[in-house]
Amino acid sequence: MQKILLIGNPKLLQESIADLLQLNHYEVVLAENGKIGIEKARALHPDMILCEMNMNGIDGLGVLSCIRKEPALEAVPVVFLTDQYDARAFREVMNLGADDYLVRPFSGNDLLLTVGNRLHRSKIAAMALPGHSPEEKHNLKQMIREFTANRNTMRLAPQETVYKEGSTPRYLFYIRKGKVKTVKTHEDGKDLVIGLYKKGDFFGYVALLEDAPYKATAIVMEDTELLLIPREDAEEIFKRTPYLVTEFVRMMAQNLTEKEDRLLGIAYNTLRKKVASALIHLRNKYQQPEAENFTIRISREELASVAGTATESLIRTLGDFKSEQLIAISSGSITLLDIPRLEDIAFH
Repeated sequence: MQKILLIGNPKLLQESIADLLQLNHYEVVLAENGKIGIEKARALHPDMILCEMNMNGIDGLGVLSCIRKEPALEAVPVVFLTDQYDARAFREVMNLGADDYLVRPFSGNDLLLTVGNRLHRSKIAAMALPGHSPEEKHNLKQMIREFTANRNTMRLAPQETVYKEGSTPRYLFYIRKGKVKTVKTHEDGKDLVIGLYKKGDFFGYVALLEDAPYKATAIVMEDTELLLIPREDAEEIFKRTPYLVTEFVRMMAQNLTEKEDRLLGIAYNTLRKKVASALIHLRNKYQQPEAENFTIRISREELASVAGTATESLIRTLGDFKSEQLIAISSGSITLLDIPRLEDIAFH
């Protein structure tokens, strides 16, 4: 029996969806909020997830972001449920890896067709892709441990450079501790952050897979420890483990979509939208699932390069957000106090 995890208001989901799914021979598990939903997904490995878009605490986007970072869950179909269509929200969840988006009111037949089609497509994809058996997916963490075992390490302080744009790739990097950003520098000297990486992330793999020089500069954001995997070793492991190559290609595609959306926003958004989008982007990247509030320590110059705006303009906007009680600022740290309102500014 295929297992479906429902995340959201238990009373609403039980009455409108759970009973129907159970009558059609699906096993249903309920989770009343995003945090519990993530925990149950990790523990139960469902065949599919139906998730409310708008929830208190960790919302649908937060759930999806966490799910797609879990190797054992990255291929699980995720369908969002919402009370109204929002073109910006739809585009964002699909870019993050959602499989579908159901807008109420929808019929029971619409729901069953969506569930059946997505489960069928997931099964076909798993059968078609080499190295994508369920056993390999569940063993990915072990594969990564073997991939990173007994490697040389490098410890760097904030603002130190890992590699420079235009240099030849010699290593694949894995973050054991800390944060790293990749930066493009304009001819006028201004920096734009195009990638953010955290503990447990690989980076530098695009240049290796393309066999081309680095297209950006990698800079450490806080005290960081990196594992260094020589290029020759990485290439040999890729040959022996096709599934890892697929994982890196998937990460490349996801990062490319994310960069395209951010660059589009930087080009056309208002200043308030740019700053709000940067704060939400950092939260989606770095917030721990168990944390109620998101706090990050980041320099104003770094945040300005993430937002794609001048530092002086950023500081004024942060002051406005503080006055509106959207954020709190203390000793260089920023805490997001009203995420729904910040998301409303960022995406509407």
